[in-house]
Amino acid sequence: MAAGAATGLALIALDYPATTGGLVIGVSMLLGAGLRLLVPGRRTGALAIRARRTDVLTFALFGFLLVTGSLAFLVDFHPT
Repeated sequence: MAAGAATGLALIALDYPATTGGLVIGVSMLLGAGLRLLVPGRRTGALAIRARRTDVLTFALFGFLLVTGSLAFLVDFHPT
């Protein structure tokens, strides 16, 4: 997840659209939630912050919100 967040922020710093960086960060959080769910507790390392259920729900929720928010900015609600 840290590599995904760093990549997303680097993309934004390199003048890519913020939606691209948000998508990268959101997808990395969703992947982190999936890994936290599948990897045994003793092998999670820095991925384990709280209880497994709390980590998965938190990572998945924030990842989903970042992806949804980034995609929402791409939609043209008021075409001119």
